[in-house]
Amino acid sequence: MRLRKSNQEKRFDSVLFTGISDGEQEPSARKGQELSDEEFIVDVSQEQDGQNGHSIDVQDLSDLESGDDKQTEPQRKKNRRSWAPNPVNSFAQVQPYPTDPSQKWTRTYVGPVKRWTRLEHLVHYWFSNKENRKDVFSEFMELWFNYELLPPRLLQGSEQIERARNGWMPDNFTQGLEDKFCRWYERYLGSRSKPQSSTLIEKSKALRCFLPQAEGEMSVLLGHISGQKEYSINQGGCISFSESGLPIEDEHDCEVHSSGWLLDVGGIVLSMGWAPINDQAGQLLAMAVVPHSDQAFYMDPNDAPKATEMKEGSIQIWKFEAERDSQGIIRPARISPKIVQAICFHWGRVRRMQWCPVPLSTEHRIALLAMLCGDGKLRLIEVKRDPERDSTGAFEELEDPMITIEPPKEHTLEINCFAWMNMNRIAVAYSDGSVAVWSLSPCQQLQRHPIHSSPIMEIVSSYPSNPFIIATMPMGGVFTLTDLNRPTAEKTYHGNPLVSLQPNVLAWSDHLGGFASIWPTSFPGTSTISFVQSQVFPLSRHICTVEGQTTCLAMGICHPYLLVGSSDGSVWTLNVLRKIASHREKTHKLKLFQHEYCPQARLGTANEEEEQTSRGGACRILHGFLPQVNFHPLGTRIAKESRVKRARREKKKTRKLEDEDLSEDPVEMEEDDITMVPAPIVVHEPLTRITALSWNPNAEFSWWAAAAMGSGLVRVMDLGIEDARGKTKKRRGQFESTEQELDEDYDGPTYEEDMEEESDGDVDMAE
Repeated sequence: MRLRKSNQEKRFDSVLFTGISDGEQEPSARKGQELSDEEFIVDVSQEQDGQNGHSIDVQDLSDLESGDDKQTEPQRKKNRRSWAPNPVNSFAQVQPYPTDPSQKWTRTYVGPVKRWTRLEHLVHYWFSNKENRKDVFSEFMELWFNYELLPPRLLQGSEQIERARNGWMPDNFTQGLEDKFCRWYERYLGSRSKPQSSTLIEKSKALRCFLPQAEGEMSVLLGHISGQKEYSINQGGCISFSESGLPIEDEHDCEVHSSGWLLDVGGIVLSMGWAPINDQAGQLLAMAVVPHSDQAFYMDPNDAPKATEMKEGSIQIWKFEAERDSQGIIRPARISPKIVQAICFHWGRVRRMQWCPVPLSTEHRIALLAMLCGDGKLRLIEVKRDPERDSTGAFEELEDPMITIEPPKEHTLEINCFAWMNMNRIAVAYSDGSVAVWSLSPCQQLQRHPIHSSPIMEIVSSYPSNPFIIATMPMGGVFTLTDLNRPTAEKTYHGNPLVSLQPNVLAWSDHLGGFASIWPTSFPGTSTISFVQSQVFPLSRHICTVEGQTTCLAMGICHPYLLVGSSDGSVWTLNVLRKIASHREKTHKLKLFQHEYCPQARLGTANEEEEQTSRGGACRILHGFLPQVNFHPLGTRIAKESRVKRARREKKKTRKLEDEDLSEDPVEMEEDDITMVPAPIVVHEPLTRITALSWNPNAEFSWWAAAAMGSGLVRVMDLGIEDARGKTKKRRGQFESTEQELDEDYDGPTYEEDMEEESDGDVDMAE
């Protein structure tokens, strides 16, 4: 029902004249009234359908009628943000389409889950298809809730590490996958027509023809900000770090524990990933590295290397040893990491690469690696591991891969990205916005469906819990979730249109059942990260906002911690589980380190007019930053605006400051600081940015992380902290008590107070 604001305060008699239409009203009844749309409000209650379309229930007029002759004062509008969930028969039941015209906005989520829904109800809504959802999620809370910034080190062979490894899957899931892979591989060997072929080559030839080469040494400033020291590192070199983040000066000092390495790979890392291994052996990190000349600035575009000149590609596999200390904790070894295998080929530069997600033991001595090459073809290769050759390194030139996936022969059609769904299925995203599902054995395309109208920049599978549910992020369009089992019927999208020009900004968390990505917005320089749960995909939650523009992110495979890389060279981390567990708790984020690169032109060692085709220069790495409050920037501005409006209402109601100049009101001055436009973009040196991030997928080393920088440096970090199990509170089945404890500790303004004026729809996070 639509009522004029002036009619809200009127008193009505018990007799209602509903037989006269608006066109039959007397002109005198409308005199002095404006008929603009601003005069009307929309009643959010649904109109009752009866035999008489104008019939009104008597109870609906209880707020308008009065027992005396005095005109009643209009009641204050009730807060729409109710803490009670919508009454539904089942959490897995699909909600009916809203019939209220005021809720039929195409860019607004209307459903049972709100941003302020309690954690107890969120668990039921998000994991409605899990029978033991409350018990399993309680175990997640026990493991990670009390560790706000960094993941804890879990004891080897404990129940906690098995829960972290399996997540929502059964206890024998990992072993069952390994057995299925063995049977699948044996079947493939018996049916393949042509095996993978390669030839061993000399290391000198691999360095000369395939691997990127960095000329000379690079100066690196390391240490505390007040007393940094200069170190020199060349390609293949390594510097070990202690737990305090400082370089280890004395390698024979047993009291100082190693906490990671800094190595130089000689080029720009476009993609990297840890190999899934089921044993407590040395960890393997594969990296797709391209020369700096591929992305260098050229005064004359004709001098840039052509596609025909970039046929040589390679993947470097580095091995990182681990050792046990006196307390039985696995830590990075003092042994420097080294390249154990280099896979070389003439198929162009590697743009993307991913390991097969099935973890295998060292007994199999084989792993599957998929890579997207510069010639537009997706190739699957066998990576054979030979411990005897790890000491010297194996350099091989591939002639024929294991499996080759080619795009359909259509005009300008290319493969942009891909995602593993299981050991025998790969989802391939094309440049025309379509997604195809390929079978590896036999190698054939099973289905292809149009999802977007622009090139797909990122595709991620919900492996292992829902491997055929994929999320796709186009270059321009909407963030979409599709179930490939029924792609024409089971599909949803986020209402905010987005512009995505950067890869590696979408990740899946199986423990939380959702995706971490850049905030869906049409502003390409966004620095905000959001989380969307697959059950309520159109509703995005703010996770964090970093400095600079987001260039890459990584979500933990065995924990809910997030890594975010930025264009200013900073790497951030936070606990996503703690962030989404309560909307009223004040959470924090941590800057792990800050990387800054300075080219030779600024150092005065080269002519400024010369083209910077090589790396050169120097870089600086800062660490030791304090945690920062993880606030919502747009929510903070909306809260200020809300306080301004409340101050105005109070001022109008009391009428105590009628003659005071409004320009001198501090509240009014605070309103001038509210801006809803995107923040200015700061342009940094291109080689300063963070190019790739990766968490270790193996449960025993899940707190190891790798960060690649544009300067060619890669930092491997042991971010695990000691598991203070005695201080961990038992939270099994205590969601309500958890939120009560958080509410008691929080002294700041509540969410419903700060965001009272915010609408239910998604807001634009362009800034």
